[in-house]
Amino acid sequence: MAEIMLSKPGFARKKRETTLPGNIAYAVFVLFCFWVGAQILNLLVHAPGVFDHLMQMQENGRPRIEMGLAVSTLFGVVPFLLGCVMAGAFALYLRLRQRFF
Repeated sequence: MAEIMLSKPGFARKKRETTLPGNIAYAVFVLFCFWVGAQILNLLVHAPGVFDHLMQMQENGRPRIEMGLAVSTLFGVVPFLLGCVMAGAFALYLRLRQRFF
């Protein structure tokens, strides 16, 4: 029987060298992003009228829409989470394609 040789092994993983300063920098960046997000949410919770005022156009001919915090959060968070899921699925597809094909 003939043997089939693959150009690269299917299940072999490269062990990447990680550095402590790189890991610390990444952890600080993630913590900073969480801190910024918490500050923005804190601002919106304590001043919901400011957010509603900024989101509305300043036209006198249009009716003023009063939107509660729960509604604005729902319509803001759901599209953001769907976008994150789509971006994560695309990144997973690219990673699996790079690894197996």
